Amino acid sequence: MPAKRTQKPSPRMHMHWIHSSRLHVVMYSMLLVATPFLMLANFLQEAIGKLSRASVELSGTSIPVVPVTALIVATVLLIVFRAHITRLRIVAGAIAVVMIAMGQAINDYYFDHKFYDLQQNWHYIAYTIFCFIVYRDLAPRGYPLSRIILITYLCGVSFSSFDEAFQLRISNRAFEMGDIAKDAWGALIGLIVLLFGENRFGALALNWRPVRHSRLSDYFRQPSSLLILLFVLSYLLLCLSSLLGELIYAKLVIILTIIGFVVFFLLLHISQYRGLKYGMLTLLLAGIGLQAYSFVKYRGDYIVHQQPGLVVYKGIPIFFFDVMIFPDGTFRPVDRKEHFRQRDRMFFLKQKTDIIVIGSGTHGEGGNGFPGKWPNQFLYNRYTKGGIQLIILKNPQACELFNRLKREQKNVLFILHNTA
Repeated sequence: MPAKRTQKPSPRMHMHWIHSSRLHVVMYSMLLVATPFLMLANFLQEAIGKLSRASVELSGTSIPVVPVTALIVATVLLIVFRAHITRLRIVAGAIAVVMIAMGQAINDYYFDHKFYDLQQNWHYIAYTIFCFIVYRDLAPRGYPLSRIILITYLCGVSFSSFDEAFQLRISNRAFEMGDIAKDAWGALIGLIVLLFGENRFGALALNWRPVRHSRLSDYFRQPSSLLILLFVLSYLLLCLSSLLGELIYAKLVIILTIIGFVVFFLLLHISQYRGLKYGMLTLLLAGIGLQAYSFVKYRGDYIVHQQPGLVVYKGIPIFFFDVMIFPDGTFRPVDRKEHFRQRDRMFFLKQKTDIIVIGSGTHGEGGNGFPGKWPNQFLYNRYTKGGIQLIILKNPQACELFNRLKREQKNVLFILHNTA
Protein backbone atom coordinates (compact mmCIF):
# COMPACT_ATOMS: atom_id res chain seq x y z
CA MET A 1 0.00 0.00 0.00
CA PRO A 2 1.61 3.25 -1.02
CA ALA A 3 2.55 5.65 1.73
CA LYS A 4 0.12 8.46 2.34
CA ARG A 5 1.42 11.66 0.89
CA THR A 6 1.41 14.61 3.27
CA GLN A 7 0.86 18.06 1.91
CA LYS A 8 3.67 20.46 2.56
CA PRO A 9 2.35 23.57 4.33
CA SER A 10 2.50 26.64 2.18
CA PRO A 11 4.00 29.93 3.41
CA ARG A 12 0.44 31.32 3.45
CA MET A 13 -0.65 28.60 5.89
CA HIS A 14 2.33 29.39 8.12
CA MET A 15 1.33 33.05 8.22
CA HIS A 16 -2.38 32.67 9.01
CA TRP A 17 -1.73 33.28 12.72
CA ILE A 18 -0.75 36.87 11.97
CA HIS A 19 -4.38 37.58 11.12
CA SER A 20 -5.77 35.84 14.20
CA SER A 21 -8.26 38.10 16.00
CA ARG A 22 -7.39 36.46 19.33
CA LEU A 23 -3.71 37.25 18.78
CA HIS A 24 -4.63 40.86 18.09
CA VAL A 25 -6.53 41.02 21.37
CA VAL A 26 -3.52 39.65 23.28
CA MET A 27 -1.02 41.96 21.57
CA TYR A 28 -3.15 45.07 22.03
CA SER A 29 -3.83 44.17 25.66
CA MET A 30 -0.10 43.91 26.31
CA LEU A 31 0.45 47.26 24.61
CA LEU A 32 -2.44 48.77 26.58
CA VAL A 33 -0.85 47.80 29.88
CA ALA A 34 2.75 48.56 28.92
CA THR A 35 2.36 51.91 27.19
CA PRO A 36 1.40 54.19 30.12
CA PHE A 37 4.37 53.45 32.37
CA LEU A 38 7.03 52.34 29.86
CA MET A 39 6.60 54.72 26.97
CA LEU A 40 4.55 57.73 27.99
CA ALA A 41 6.39 58.35 31.26
CA ASN A 42 9.85 58.24 29.74
CA PHE A 43 9.57 59.24 26.10
CA LEU A 44 6.29 60.56 24.79
CA GLN A 45 4.40 62.26 27.63
CA GLU A 46 6.09 65.63 27.31
CA ALA A 47 5.94 65.48 23.51
CA ILE A 48 2.21 64.67 23.57
CA GLY A 49 1.61 67.56 25.94
CA LYS A 50 3.47 69.98 23.64
CA LEU A 51 1.61 68.66 20.62
CA SER A 52 -1.74 69.18 22.36
CA ARG A 53 -0.81 72.82 23.05
CA ALA A 54 0.78 73.46 19.63
CA SER A 55 -0.75 76.19 17.49
CA VAL A 56 -0.09 78.06 14.27
CA GLU A 57 -0.35 81.82 13.90
CA LEU A 58 -2.47 82.84 10.93
CA SER A 59 -3.39 86.47 10.34
CA GLY A 60 -2.93 87.24 14.02
CA THR A 61 -5.12 84.30 15.08
CA SER A 62 -3.73 81.32 16.99
CA ILE A 63 -5.07 78.09 15.46
CA PRO A 64 -4.55 74.88 17.48
CA VAL A 65 -2.92 72.09 15.50
CA VAL A 66 -4.67 69.03 16.98
CA PRO A 67 -8.35 69.92 16.27
CA VAL A 68 -7.51 71.18 12.77
CA THR A 69 -5.63 67.96 12.01
CA ALA A 70 -8.47 65.89 13.44
CA LEU A 71 -10.97 67.80 11.28
CA ILE A 72 -8.91 67.17 8.14
CA VAL A 73 -8.54 63.45 8.91
CA ALA A 74 -12.26 63.13 9.68
CA THR A 75 -13.14 64.86 6.39
CA VAL A 76 -10.88 62.51 4.43
CA LEU A 77 -12.37 59.46 6.15
CA LEU A 78 -15.90 60.67 5.46
CA ILE A 79 -15.08 61.04 1.76
CA VAL A 80 -13.34 57.67 1.50
CA PHE A 81 -15.98 55.73 3.45
CA ARG A 82 -19.03 57.78 2.46
CA ALA A 83 -20.77 54.66 1.13
CA HIS A 84 -20.71 53.14 4.61
CA ILE A 85 -22.09 56.17 6.45
CA THR A 86 -25.54 55.64 7.93
CA ARG A 87 -27.75 57.61 10.29
CA LEU A 88 -27.05 55.17 13.11
CA ARG A 89 -23.30 55.57 12.68
CA ILE A 90 -23.66 59.35 12.74
CA VAL A 91 -25.68 58.99 15.95
CA ALA A 92 -23.00 56.67 17.35
CA GLY A 93 -20.29 59.24 16.64
CA ALA A 94 -22.35 62.00 18.26
CA ILE A 95 -22.92 59.85 21.36
CA ALA A 96 -19.16 59.21 21.62
CA VAL A 97 -18.41 62.95 21.46
CA VAL A 98 -21.05 63.73 24.12
CA MET A 99 -19.75 60.99 26.43
CA ILE A 100 -16.15 62.20 26.06
CA ALA A 101 -17.31 65.72 26.91
CA MET A 102 -19.13 64.34 29.96
CA GLY A 103 -15.98 62.53 31.10
CA GLN A 104 -13.88 65.65 30.72
CA ALA A 105 -16.38 67.79 32.62
CA ILE A 106 -16.33 65.33 35.54
CA ASN A 107 -12.78 64.00 35.85
CA ASP A 108 -9.45 65.85 36.10
CA TYR A 109 -11.30 69.11 36.69
CA TYR A 110 -8.29 70.96 38.06
CA PHE A 111 -6.28 70.13 34.94
CA ASP A 112 -8.45 72.51 32.90
CA HIS A 113 -7.70 70.56 29.69
CA LYS A 114 -8.96 71.54 26.29
CA PHE A 115 -11.53 69.24 24.73
CA TYR A 116 -9.03 68.08 22.13
CA ASP A 117 -6.14 67.47 24.57
CA LEU A 118 -4.48 64.16 23.62
CA GLN A 119 -3.41 63.28 27.15
CA GLN A 120 -6.92 63.85 28.46
CA ASN A 121 -8.48 61.70 25.74
CA TRP A 122 -5.89 58.90 25.76
CA HIS A 123 -7.96 56.70 28.08
CA TYR A 124 -11.15 57.09 26.04
CA ILE A 125 -9.45 56.49 22.70
CA ALA A 126 -7.33 53.53 23.86
CA TYR A 127 -10.21 51.62 25.44
CA THR A 128 -12.62 52.39 22.62
CA ILE A 129 -10.13 50.74 20.26
CA PHE A 130 -9.82 47.87 22.74
CA CYS A 131 -13.58 47.28 22.47
CA PHE A 132 -13.40 47.15 18.68
CA ILE A 133 -10.63 44.54 18.80
CA VAL A 134 -12.37 42.36 21.40
CA TYR A 135 -15.68 42.61 19.54
CA ARG A 136 -13.96 41.55 16.31
CA ASP A 137 -12.73 38.45 18.12
CA LEU A 138 -15.92 37.48 19.96
CA ALA A 139 -18.70 38.32 17.50
CA PRO A 140 -17.81 35.68 14.84
CA ARG A 141 -17.61 32.98 17.53
CA GLY A 142 -21.35 33.12 18.11
CA TYR A 143 -21.34 34.61 21.60
CA PRO A 144 -24.64 36.17 22.74
CA LEU A 145 -24.64 39.95 22.53
CA SER A 146 -25.01 40.38 26.30
CA ARG A 147 -22.00 38.13 26.92
CA ILE A 148 -19.90 40.09 24.43
CA ILE A 149 -20.82 43.31 26.24
CA LEU A 150 -20.02 41.89 29.66
CA ILE A 151 -16.74 40.20 28.67
CA THR A 152 -15.48 43.28 26.84
CA TYR A 153 -16.31 45.64 29.70
CA LEU A 154 -14.89 43.39 32.44
CA CYS A 155 -11.69 42.75 30.46
CA GLY A 156 -11.19 46.48 29.98
CA VAL A 157 -11.68 47.24 33.69
CA SER A 158 -9.42 44.31 34.66
CA PHE A 159 -6.55 45.43 32.44
CA SER A 160 -6.89 49.00 33.67
CA SER A 161 -6.92 47.88 37.33
CA PHE A 162 -3.83 45.73 36.78
CA ASP A 163 -2.08 48.63 35.10
CA GLU A 164 -2.81 51.02 37.97
CA ALA A 165 -1.96 48.44 40.67
CA PHE A 166 1.37 47.69 38.98
CA GLN A 167 2.23 51.38 39.05
CA LEU A 168 2.24 51.28 42.84
CA ARG A 169 5.66 49.61 42.50
CA ILE A 170 7.06 52.13 40.02
CA SER A 171 8.73 55.23 41.37
CA ASN A 172 7.71 57.67 38.64
CA ARG A 173 4.09 56.50 38.40
CA ALA A 174 1.12 56.69 40.76
CA PHE A 175 -2.06 54.69 41.32
CA GLU A 176 -5.07 56.75 40.25
CA MET A 177 -8.62 55.53 40.67
CA GLY A 178 -9.66 58.22 38.22
CA ASP A 179 -7.68 56.53 35.43
CA ILE A 180 -9.56 53.27 36.00
CA ALA A 181 -12.83 55.21 35.87
CA LYS A 182 -11.82 56.87 32.59
CA ASP A 183 -10.79 53.53 31.10
CA ALA A 184 -14.15 52.01 32.11
CA TRP A 185 -15.92 55.01 30.56
CA GLY A 186 -13.85 54.56 27.39
CA ALA A 187 -14.82 50.88 27.22
CA LEU A 188 -18.47 51.86 27.54
CA ILE A 189 -18.07 54.45 24.78
CA GLY A 190 -16.60 51.76 22.53
CA LEU A 191 -19.47 49.37 23.25
CA ILE A 192 -22.13 51.97 22.54
CA VAL A 193 -20.43 53.09 19.32
CA LEU A 194 -20.20 49.47 18.17
CA LEU A 195 -23.77 48.55 19.01
CA PHE A 196 -25.25 51.70 17.53
CA GLY A 197 -22.97 51.76 14.50
CA GLU A 198 -23.47 48.12 13.58
CA ASN A 199 -26.59 46.15 12.73
CA ARG A 200 -26.56 44.72 16.27
CA PHE A 201 -28.53 47.84 17.24
CA GLY A 202 -31.58 46.09 15.80
CA ALA A 203 -31.40 43.53 18.59
CA LEU A 204 -31.27 46.34 21.14
CA ALA A 205 -34.12 48.28 19.57
CA LEU A 206 -36.40 45.25 19.57
CA ASN A 207 -35.71 44.55 23.23
CA TRP A 208 -35.47 48.06 24.64
CA ARG A 209 -38.88 48.18 26.31
CA PRO A 210 -38.47 45.34 28.81
CA VAL A 211 -35.51 46.82 30.69
CA ARG A 212 -36.99 45.53 33.96
CA HIS A 213 -37.32 41.82 34.61
CA SER A 214 -38.88 39.48 37.14
CA ARG A 215 -35.57 37.72 37.77
CA LEU A 216 -32.44 39.65 38.69
CA SER A 217 -30.22 37.44 36.50
CA ASP A 218 -32.18 38.51 33.40
CA TYR A 219 -30.79 42.04 33.71
CA PHE A 220 -27.39 40.63 32.74
CA ARG A 221 -28.77 38.54 29.86
CA GLN A 222 -30.67 41.36 28.20
CA PRO A 223 -28.36 43.73 26.24
CA SER A 224 -30.46 46.88 26.82
CA SER A 225 -30.73 46.29 30.58
CA LEU A 226 -27.05 45.43 30.81
CA LEU A 227 -26.03 48.62 29.01
CA ILE A 228 -28.12 50.72 31.42
CA LEU A 229 -26.51 49.05 34.44
CA LEU A 230 -22.99 49.45 33.03
CA PHE A 231 -23.67 53.10 32.24
CA VAL A 232 -24.79 53.79 35.82
CA LEU A 233 -21.84 51.83 37.25
CA SER A 234 -19.32 53.67 35.06
CA TYR A 235 -20.88 57.06 35.74
CA LEU A 236 -20.83 56.53 39.51
CA LEU A 237 -17.20 55.41 39.37
CA LEU A 238 -16.28 58.41 37.22
CA CYS A 239 -17.98 60.90 39.57
CA LEU A 240 -16.72 59.42 42.85
CA SER A 241 -13.15 58.97 41.64
CA SER A 242 -13.07 62.63 40.62
CA LEU A 243 -14.24 63.71 44.08
CA LEU A 244 -12.04 61.26 46.01
CA GLY A 245 -8.88 61.21 43.95
CA GLU A 246 -6.31 60.60 46.66
CA LEU A 247 -4.98 57.07 47.10
CA ILE A 248 -6.25 56.86 50.69
CA TYR A 249 -9.82 57.08 49.36
CA ALA A 250 -9.50 54.30 46.74
CA LYS A 251 -11.32 51.70 48.85
CA LEU A 252 -14.01 54.23 49.74
CA VAL A 253 -14.56 54.97 46.05
CA ILE A 254 -15.08 51.26 45.35
CA ILE A 255 -17.43 50.83 48.32
CA LEU A 256 -19.54 53.89 47.49
CA THR A 257 -19.70 52.92 43.81
CA ILE A 258 -20.93 49.44 44.68
CA ILE A 259 -23.47 50.80 47.17
CA GLY A 260 -24.77 53.35 44.68
CA PHE A 261 -24.98 50.73 41.94
CA VAL A 262 -26.85 48.25 44.15
CA VAL A 263 -29.30 50.94 45.28
CA PHE A 264 -30.02 51.94 41.67
CA PHE A 265 -30.33 48.28 40.66
CA LEU A 266 -32.86 47.55 43.40
CA LEU A 267 -34.83 50.73 42.75
CA LEU A 268 -34.98 49.90 39.05
CA HIS A 269 -36.18 46.39 39.87
CA ILE A 270 -38.87 47.26 42.40
CA SER A 271 -40.16 50.15 40.28
CA GLN A 272 -42.03 47.58 38.15
CA TYR A 273 -44.40 46.97 41.07
CA ARG A 274 -47.18 49.53 41.08
CA GLY A 275 -47.43 50.15 44.83
CA LEU A 276 -43.70 50.53 45.33
CA LYS A 277 -43.38 52.61 42.17
CA TYR A 278 -45.89 55.21 43.35
CA GLY A 279 -44.35 55.21 46.81
CA MET A 280 -40.90 55.93 45.33
CA LEU A 281 -42.37 58.63 43.08
CA THR A 282 -44.08 60.28 46.05
CA LEU A 283 -40.84 60.33 48.07
CA LEU A 284 -38.94 61.71 45.08
CA LEU A 285 -41.42 64.51 44.49
CA ALA A 286 -41.47 65.33 48.21
CA GLY A 287 -37.67 65.55 48.28
CA ILE A 288 -37.62 67.78 45.19
CA GLY A 289 -40.30 70.00 46.73
CA LEU A 290 -38.44 70.40 50.03
CA GLN A 291 -35.18 71.19 48.22
CA ALA A 292 -36.93 73.72 45.97
CA TYR A 293 -38.51 75.42 49.01
CA SER A 294 -35.13 75.56 50.79
CA PHE A 295 -33.43 77.04 47.73
CA VAL A 296 -36.12 79.70 47.21
CA LYS A 297 -35.99 80.63 50.89
CA TYR A 298 -32.18 81.03 51.03
CA ARG A 299 -31.33 81.91 47.41
CA GLY A 300 -30.33 85.45 48.43
CA ASP A 301 -27.99 84.18 51.14
CA TYR A 302 -24.67 82.37 50.93
CA ILE A 303 -23.51 79.78 53.45
CA VAL A 304 -26.47 79.40 55.81
CA HIS A 305 -25.11 76.51 57.89
CA GLN A 306 -21.78 74.77 58.47
CA GLN A 307 -20.78 71.88 60.67
CA PRO A 308 -18.19 69.09 60.38
CA GLY A 309 -19.00 67.13 57.23
CA LEU A 310 -21.85 69.40 56.11
CA VAL A 311 -22.15 72.82 54.50
CA VAL A 312 -25.45 74.34 53.33
CA TYR A 313 -25.03 76.83 50.49
CA LYS A 314 -28.11 78.77 49.36
CA GLY A 315 -30.26 76.11 50.99
CA ILE A 316 -28.51 73.25 49.18
CA PRO A 317 -26.84 70.72 51.52
CA ILE A 318 -23.40 69.40 50.52
CA PHE A 319 -22.19 66.40 52.52
CA PHE A 320 -18.64 65.16 52.96
CA PHE A 321 -17.19 66.31 49.64
CA ASP A 322 -15.08 69.44 49.23
CA VAL A 323 -16.80 72.30 47.45
CA MET A 324 -15.69 75.22 45.30
CA ILE A 325 -17.83 78.39 45.08
CA PHE A 326 -17.03 80.61 42.12
CA PRO A 327 -17.21 84.40 42.05
CA ASP A 328 -20.48 84.31 40.06
CA GLY A 329 -22.17 82.31 42.84
CA THR A 330 -22.19 78.93 41.11
CA PHE A 331 -20.59 75.98 42.87
CA ARG A 332 -19.52 72.37 42.36
CA PRO A 333 -18.10 69.56 44.49
CA VAL A 334 -14.37 69.10 43.87
CA ASP A 335 -11.60 66.66 44.69
CA ARG A 336 -11.29 66.09 48.44
CA LYS A 337 -7.70 66.88 49.40
CA GLU A 338 -5.55 68.46 52.08
CA HIS A 339 -2.61 69.36 49.83
CA PHE A 340 -2.96 71.37 46.61
CA ARG A 341 -0.59 70.56 43.74
CA GLN A 342 0.79 73.04 41.25
CA ARG A 343 -1.98 72.38 38.72
CA ASP A 344 -4.57 73.04 41.44
CA ARG A 345 -2.97 76.36 42.36
CA MET A 346 -2.77 77.35 38.68
CA PHE A 347 -6.47 76.58 38.27
CA PHE A 348 -7.31 78.88 41.19
CA LEU A 349 -5.26 81.69 39.70
CA LYS A 350 -6.91 81.26 36.29
CA GLN A 351 -10.23 82.27 37.84
CA LYS A 352 -8.80 85.82 37.98
CA THR A 353 -10.33 86.71 41.33
CA ASP A 354 -9.11 89.34 43.77
CA ILE A 355 -9.35 87.07 46.83
CA ILE A 356 -9.05 83.33 47.37
CA VAL A 357 -10.50 82.00 50.63
CA ILE A 358 -9.67 78.45 51.65
CA GLY A 359 -11.49 76.60 54.40
CA SER A 360 -8.75 74.31 55.69
CA GLY A 361 -11.06 71.88 57.50
CA THR A 362 -12.57 71.63 60.94
CA HIS A 363 -9.15 71.41 62.61
CA GLY A 364 -7.09 73.22 59.97
CA GLU A 365 -5.56 70.09 58.43
CA GLY A 366 -6.10 71.24 54.83
CA GLY A 367 -5.02 74.21 52.74
CA ASN A 368 -1.45 72.96 52.25
CA GLY A 369 0.69 73.43 49.16
CA PHE A 370 1.00 77.22 49.10
CA PRO A 371 4.22 79.10 49.95
CA GLY A 372 3.15 79.19 53.58
CA LYS A 373 0.31 78.26 55.92
CA TRP A 374 -0.14 81.82 57.15
CA PRO A 375 -3.77 82.97 57.49
CA ASN A 376 -3.19 85.94 55.22
CA GLN A 377 -0.72 86.18 52.34
CA PHE A 378 -0.35 87.68 48.87
CA LEU A 379 0.58 85.88 45.66
CA TYR A 380 1.58 87.02 42.20
CA ASN A 381 -0.97 86.00 39.56
CA ARG A 382 0.76 85.61 36.22
CA TYR A 383 -2.61 85.47 34.44
CA THR A 384 -3.67 88.94 35.60
CA LYS A 385 -0.12 90.34 36.00
CA GLY A 386 -1.04 91.48 39.48
CA GLY A 387 -1.39 90.43 43.09
CA ILE A 388 -4.04 88.26 44.67
CA GLN A 389 -4.92 87.88 48.33
CA LEU A 390 -4.97 84.36 49.80
CA ILE A 391 -6.71 83.70 53.11
CA ILE A 392 -6.51 80.27 54.81
CA LEU A 393 -8.74 79.72 57.85
CA LYS A 394 -10.50 76.88 59.62
CA ASN A 395 -13.96 76.18 58.24
CA PRO A 396 -16.13 78.14 60.71
CA GLN A 397 -14.03 81.31 60.37
CA ALA A 398 -13.62 80.84 56.60
CA CYS A 399 -17.39 80.56 56.07
CA GLU A 400 -18.04 83.69 58.13
CA LEU A 401 -15.40 85.59 56.16
CA PHE A 402 -16.76 84.38 52.83
CA ASN A 403 -20.28 85.53 53.70
CA ARG A 404 -18.99 88.95 54.73
CA LEU A 405 -16.91 89.36 51.57
CA LYS A 406 -19.85 88.40 49.35
CA ARG A 407 -22.11 90.90 51.12
CA GLU A 408 -19.45 93.50 50.36
CA GLN A 409 -19.60 92.35 46.71
CA LYS A 410 -15.97 91.27 46.62
CA ASN A 411 -14.60 89.15 43.78
CA VAL A 412 -13.81 86.01 45.77
CA LEU A 413 -13.20 82.30 45.11
CA PHE A 414 -13.96 79.94 48.00
CA ILE A 415 -12.65 76.38 48.42
CA LEU A 416 -13.91 74.45 51.47
CA HIS A 417 -12.29 71.26 52.78
CA ASN A 418 -15.49 69.64 54.09
CA THR A 419 -14.07 67.39 56.82
CA ALA A 420 -16.19 65.44 59.27
